[in-house]
Amino acid sequence: MRFNSTVRLWINAAVLIAIVALFPFQLPAQAVSGDLVGTVSDSTGGVIANVSVTATNSQTGVRTATTTGADGAFRFTNLPVGTYTITATATGFAKATVEEVLLQLNNVVTQNVTLAVGEIATTVEVTAAPPPLDTTTAQVQATYATREIEELPSASFGRTAGLAGTWNSSPIWNLSLLGAGVSSQGGVGQGVGPAIAGQRPENNSFYLDGVGNNNHYTTGPLAVVGNDAVAEVSILKNQFSAEFGGASGGVFNAIVKSGTNQLHGSIFEYLQNRNLNAVDALQWTQGLTSPPRFDSNRLGATIGGPIIKNKLFYFGDFEYNPIGQSSAPGSPLNAPTAAGLSALANIPGISKTNLGVFTKYVPVAPSNDQGTIQAGNVSVPIGSIPITSPNFDNSYNAVASIDYNLSDRDQLRGRYIFNRLTGIDPSAQLPVFFQSSPNNSQFGSISEFHSFGPTLQNEFRSSFNRNYQSTQAGNFSFPGLGAFPNLTIDDLNSLQIGPDPNTPSGLIQNLLQLQDNLSKVAGRHTLKFGYSFTDIILTNYFVQRVRGDYEYNTLAQYLFDLTPDVFGERSAGPNADPLGFLENSAFASDDFRIRPNLTVNLGVRYEYVTTPVASRTQIYSAPANVPGGITFGRPYFSPNDWSPRVGFAYSPGKNQMWVIRGGFSRSFALDYGNLAANTVPAFFQTTQDVNLASNAPNFLANGGLNGGGGTLPTDPQQARAIISTYTFGGQRPYALTWTLGVERLLGKNYTLEARYIGTKGVHLWDQTRLNIAPQVSPSNYIPTFFTMPSPETLASLTKTYAQVKSYIVPGGTASRPFNQFASLGFNQSILAYAPQANSSYNGLALQITRRYSNGLSYIAAYTWSHLLDDATATNFSTQLSPRRAQDFQNLRAEWASSALDRRHRFTLSPVYDWRPFSGRGWLMKDLAGNWTLSGTYTFESPEYATVQSGIDSNLNNDSLDRSIINPAGAANAGSDVIPYNAKGQQSGTAASPGSDVVAFVAKNPNARYVKAGLGALPNAGRNTFPLKRINNVDLGVTKRLNVTERWRLSLGGQFFNLFNHAQYTGGYLSDVSGLGYIGSRNDLVPGNALFGRFDQFYSSNSRQIQVFGKINF
Repeated sequence: MRFNSTVRLWINAAVLIAIVALFPFQLPAQAVSGDLVGTVSDSTGGVIANVSVTATNSQTGVRTATTTGADGAFRFTNLPVGTYTITATATGFAKATVEEVLLQLNNVVTQNVTLAVGEIATTVEVTAAPPPLDTTTAQVQATYATREIEELPSASFGRTAGLAGTWNSSPIWNLSLLGAGVSSQGGVGQGVGPAIAGQRPENNSFYLDGVGNNNHYTTGPLAVVGNDAVAEVSILKNQFSAEFGGASGGVFNAIVKSGTNQLHGSIFEYLQNRNLNAVDALQWTQGLTSPPRFDSNRLGATIGGPIIKNKLFYFGDFEYNPIGQSSAPGSPLNAPTAAGLSALANIPGISKTNLGVFTKYVPVAPSNDQGTIQAGNVSVPIGSIPITSPNFDNSYNAVASIDYNLSDRDQLRGRYIFNRLTGIDPSAQLPVFFQSSPNNSQFGSISEFHSFGPTLQNEFRSSFNRNYQSTQAGNFSFPGLGAFPNLTIDDLNSLQIGPDPNTPSGLIQNLLQLQDNLSKVAGRHTLKFGYSFTDIILTNYFVQRVRGDYEYNTLAQYLFDLTPDVFGERSAGPNADPLGFLENSAFASDDFRIRPNLTVNLGVRYEYVTTPVASRTQIYSAPANVPGGITFGRPYFSPNDWSPRVGFAYSPGKNQMWVIRGGFSRSFALDYGNLAANTVPAFFQTTQDVNLASNAPNFLANGGLNGGGGTLPTDPQQARAIISTYTFGGQRPYALTWTLGVERLLGKNYTLEARYIGTKGVHLWDQTRLNIAPQVSPSNYIPTFFTMPSPETLASLTKTYAQVKSYIVPGGTASRPFNQFASLGFNQSILAYAPQANSSYNGLALQITRRYSNGLSYIAAYTWSHLLDDATATNFSTQLSPRRAQDFQNLRAEWASSALDRRHRFTLSPVYDWRPFSGRGWLMKDLAGNWTLSGTYTFESPEYATVQSGIDSNLNNDSLDRSIINPAGAANAGSDVIPYNAKGQQSGTAASPGSDVVAFVAKNPNARYVKAGLGALPNAGRNTFPLKRINNVDLGVTKRLNVTERWRLSLGGQFFNLFNHAQYTGGYLSDVSGLGYIGSRNDLVPGNALFGRFDQFYSSNSRQIQVFGKINF
């Protein structure tokens, strides 16, 4: 087995080395450019050889020349995006010119030319080319030019912190939500970007000017560029050529603006203010009657021009964005009133230490507006606590670009991007725990393009990217503990006491990339070969739950200092984990033009990605090996990551008015270090879990969990006792994609596209606990009744909760009955990300695009799709869909509609220049007229959440269990249960049943969702509870005033959720940033008074307004 793997590895390596040796090239050309192809023919349709064809960039004046081959075909590769004039000349024919040929990013535009017999001095002009139509590739993509980037509201506005340029706010990528084949990520909260054809957002890959810009720790873009510095945005969707990789979702590429032959620039300000915004419904629930503070000013300027005309150009952008705001918890929080605290202080057995910490940090509720909770036999009055606190971010962002046309054969391009963010981390619920959080990034790249001749070209890119970020936990103390833990109290609406749960943390990320590409046109073949090397140098200063993370179902459980009964975990280890790895990849492709109107795209890609450094230390846990069972070896990389790509493009007839395209591909997902950080081996980290069922006293008084630590033992039993993680090797997630579609030009200005796309996700990451199994099973559980059973029925039930709880799973022990490896000495849950999840997507995408004409352009897109999977979120990024299976040993039972499933989605995004007085004088034309109206209407089906019981129903030491379904119950109604013994007497509660309980009975017999008490058998599926749909209008209004021929003033406003519709979607409406909701889940727990009350937990996405002013010259 090992011999065969080694042989395969060396064979693959030999193939890769041979390719590299033969061709000095690159891999992801993730181009900053596009290709222009065509055929020159005479009026009878006969092809003409040896025709001189030139392409002249309308903005820079740079000319590129080639000649047609024997088949009359010509091809320009790596042309910068923009508008071109194509000129064709040949002896005996009149000169022909085609103007306004639009070349888009990553696109191949076909522009045929017809020559008429005559003298060269005679010119025939075609003044406007039709909309660009790619008739040579199967690639599926969307491209957005400067007009959409500058005019559409979403491109300059991020809901994460307000505006472009703020950290983790990437508004230019919001344009990706406007096309077909995508869906919003809702409340999943992982990655950046939409779900493209069913792929997880963290599987999207980001580029700036063709160079990788990925955060290799948590995914998403690393460097941030504002919309005023971007010339064009391109999104490749699932089906793309072999030169693109490292993403099974979308490839996002943005091109920074360049200088032109004319000096040009802008001065701008984007302003948001609390007085412009509507009050969010969530703020009303917290007692706020006016919007909390939010003051944001993005100030900046751009300038570009020639250093040497037609040869050397520059562009620069600088932005400063201070944001002053107030922070509030994601959902309302509760706390005892003054009378409640007084009552608590007098309860015998209460821990004075725990109560003292509680009263020190938790505000007193001003009124008793939330009823009471029980602490022992005492009813404690509680109320909501309005919490707002100051918060700020100051960001500085700069962009510089240089474009140098060294000669007709060589071009040089340089880019530098700088981001600096200083601010406060508001992730803790209580403001007293807030800490400062700097986050800085720098990005630089140099690209060189060389033409050896009309048919042979090379491109080389190099780049370096650095990011630094740090957030500390502060100097807080808890008597008797070495560090202040995170404490969560569920019956106070999941009140959390403690710093940001992910602190202390920090990250230093350095990325070095070298890429080279070689393309060769050989007759009817366009060949490309490439290689790329990326060195990810990544150090993570984070140990998860290093201070202890304890969650209690009730305040009483904490105050009596009993063990946590919902969640309890603590880790220990060194302060720095090396998570870096290497990426090598190579590709070869052939676009074979079988006929002038039929091209077949053939390609193959090989990726070789090493294992993160820290994960390799798993081999030092070898003393814990179990022969014939689990082996802790060094995780090996996957040696067979080959990605075939096959596609075709067929354009019936000779007029190039429509194209049928289809293809099949295999694409591997993006690799990132966060999963390795959470499962670093015992060499770097050990983890301990609480036994949730123990209910032992003096938990915190005895120090809580110590987290482990120390040197690695060599004794097998001691080694197994500290094992808490496992890293799999040899598998990387990938997606299979198949698509078939048709694209048609309608008239001069419209493009209609319809396509089917299917994807299958394979070996997707699934967070699991390898050695944990439920004690509850179909043969060992407490039944749940929807109506009260007869005394005879109760009396006939002989299995009690004590008996269910006493069951020991095979391999378990009396103290760890749910741990299948406990008898072997494994005391902890073994956390792993197993490559075992799957997904399936089928979708219909329809889109019509009107290019700019008579002042109007728009994109209208509709998608019908269905996405199923058995796992969506890999980390604790959301409460809406648990990250782990209900039964770790039965992933198949999780198969259901995904948390990313959106059955219907429609968007309409018009941009209209309204110029009613264009033929009048300056006063009417510029003062009264010259308006631009833009916006987006979005309709999307709701995200479906998972109804949860909120307790460890199936007794596997994990509280992510689902509910019980009453098929006859009302759709959105939930019910708690009452436990009964065989005598018909109530015994305890659902979360703490008596040992003699034999049945649970729903309090509401007409409820669809019934809470599964401890020992019950949940049977509800994942993602069955609909949130609210998106039905949203964003509007932009701009007034332009032409002061002189060169100077123009623009004033405008952008209205997000124009009509202020309350939309409790769990996520954002028109923003691709992930919104991870990890607050209270009481809205998903049947029987809770807030079940289904989304307005108490999620933002209503209330109207926000941004105003701006620009001076352009």
